[in-house]
Amino acid sequence: MYPSILRHVGDHLRKRRLDLGLLQRETARRIGVDTTTITNWELGHTAPALCWMPDIIRFLGYDPRPEPRTIGEALKHYRHSRGMTQEELAVGLDVDPSTLARWEAEERVPVGQYRRRIEFFLNA
Repeated sequence: MYPSILRHVGDHLRKRRLDLGLLQRETARRIGVDTTTITNWELGHTAPALCWMPDIIRFLGYDPRPEPRTIGEALKHYRHSRGMTQEELAVGLDVDPSTLARWEAEERVPVGQYRRRIEFFLNA
């Protein structure tokens, strides 16, 4: 069934798969997962793990998640779209992972040199 409303990543996958005339097993092969995983994502039974987001975005040709509205959301969006852990992004930003976690949770807001570093990183 063709999704009329795209509520979750699985709906986006199903729409793209049907638009391309692919079977679930062909989509699974392109993304690198098994057919059952595609079925579960499309039905909304499970959500894709972080590590699959780069492959899903490549398959779709776009990021299906809403655009971030805050710096915390932007950091998380950036990290998830690349399949990165907080530790990996923290290394790239040269900050402690707990600091990044607080920024993402919006318990703190980066300022000064950290804000400039993040904006440079996100726009690179």
